Amino acid sequence: MKTKQLIFSGILAFAGLALLAPGVASAAPYHHQKHKVCKWDARHHHRVCHWVR
Repeated sequence: MKTKQLIFSGILAFAGLALLAPGVASAAPYHHQKHKVCKWDARHHHRVCHWVR
């Protein structure tokens, strides 16, 4: 039982790290990095996002 719990917590920690890594990378001060711009499309009633420099 202890082994399953250890494996599960390891997987959970790895998944959390994988989710956190892009956030940390995007927080780095790179001015040439692309970023996403989203705006509301009133005609089609949904959000439209695209990448800009």
